[in-house]
Amino acid sequence: MLDIFRSKSVVRLMLAWTLIAAVPVCQAQSTANLDKHSRKIHRKLAKYQPGTYVRVVLRADPDRYGALGAISETTFTIRNAENNAMETHAYSEVARVEKGKEYIGAGSEPEHHVHWLLVGIIGVLAAGAVVTAVEVR
Repeated sequence: MLDIFRSKSVVRLMLAWTLIAAVPVCQAQSTANLDKHSRKIHRKLAKYQPGTYVRVVLRADPDRYGALGAISETTFTIRNAENNAMETHAYSEVARVEKGKEYIGAGSEPEHHVHWLLVGIIGVLAAGAVVTAVEVR
């Protein structure tokens, strides 16, 4: 009977050691979640080839457009399109990253233009409808 109690205490002791050993693992996972956004930005930038034109939306500063440079564990570099200077940014200061389109200088982004071909087709169809209506009478 004494052996049974001993085996229960060994089982309890093993269970206690398992719980104690699992606590640091749980804490390590929670600290990894704090840096989740930085890891997301790093994974997104790692998909692009060096030299790819990107738009970097920073949390505190205006947007940056430029060619992607070196990527490290905590930072990345871009060659700014406006002044051709290399800039290093930490992943934590970046709100969003997008693949950009190449524009030369500030304010040269394309504007929304009316598609003149569509306007022409609608005009031709309207003129055809008017001619048909006059001929039918």
